[in-house]
Amino acid sequence: MDFESQIREAVALHFPGRAVKGFHDRGAWVRQIVDVTLDNDERVLFKISLQRPGWLEGGEAIEQDVAEILKAHGLAVVPRVLAVDSTCAIVPHPYVIQARVGGTRLASLLQQVPDEGVGIYEVVGRLYAQIHAVHSSRDGLWNGSTPDEPWGAPTAYMYQAEIVEGSGRAALEAGRISRNSYDRTVSLWKTNLDYLNAHTPSLVHISAFPWTIYLERESHGWHIAKLLSVGDFLWWDAAFDVACLRYPPFGEMKPAWWAGFLAGYGEDPERKRLLLYAVMQRLCAVMGCYMEPEAPANEAWRAHALDDLSDMLDEIESLM
Repeated sequence: MDFESQIREAVALHFPGRAVKGFHDRGAWVRQIVDVTLDNDERVLFKISLQRPGWLEGGEAIEQDVAEILKAHGLAVVPRVLAVDSTCAIVPHPYVIQARVGGTRLASLLQQVPDEGVGIYEVVGRLYAQIHAVHSSRDGLWNGSTPDEPWGAPTAYMYQAEIVEGSGRAALEAGRISRNSYDRTVSLWKTNLDYLNAHTPSLVHISAFPWTIYLERESHGWHIAKLLSVGDFLWWDAAFDVACLRYPPFGEMKPAWWAGFLAGYGEDPERKRLLLYAVMQRLCAVMGCYMEPEAPANEAWRAHALDDLSDMLDEIESLM
């Protein structure tokens, strides 16, 4: 979709006296990303929301809130938000304008320098420990509200939306899992809802994927350059992020890398909790919820990602 004329108009509104010098359309993945060079050679990113899952509508405002929360806790990992516009008056979709920040995807780094995976994951673990140390009085979202007035019940919502319905049912109907595996998954989640709800509400990324975490190398080692999908943050169980990192969709986790993560993060969450979340995340990934960037290995991963589902369910049962 071509937004060139609308972006020129938006630049005139948000950056008085500036004009557009160049465009580079970086494609669409949840959002249309346009790299814009201004006439003073400053580069900014227009992130234009083409679609959002219903419960994550309003992510543009949330992204700005999260950036401010993290900054207040000394975490400058969200590119500076320069403007937010959800009126659709100029561009026919909500958009965010952010300062352009570099970095390399975690997934790419692990392919390029796998021998440095331990140190890389220690840095990732340290970051998420700091994020999860930010607490709230209760779980919930704050689209349409404010961070200190969250609403909703993420555990119950995800159980109904992605275990009973959504990805769980889609996997059953597509023949990716058996009726027995579906029934066991639903039963184990239902039985453990109170258990999963027994946690300290923390700031949780939800999208802690190998393609949303970017790092850069500095003279003293690796550091986090930026996080993407910041509009997905909410108050919930920190173990949800840890499960996503321990069992990365469309990726792998070597034992040495995980040891590096725990060296930075601290104590490993309870095994049963991780497995319950990992089962849901695996179903979501296989059934196409995560809109992962295209990669040659994706289909091979998806084809075999549920091969060990019964083993995971067996282990959850053994821990009850």
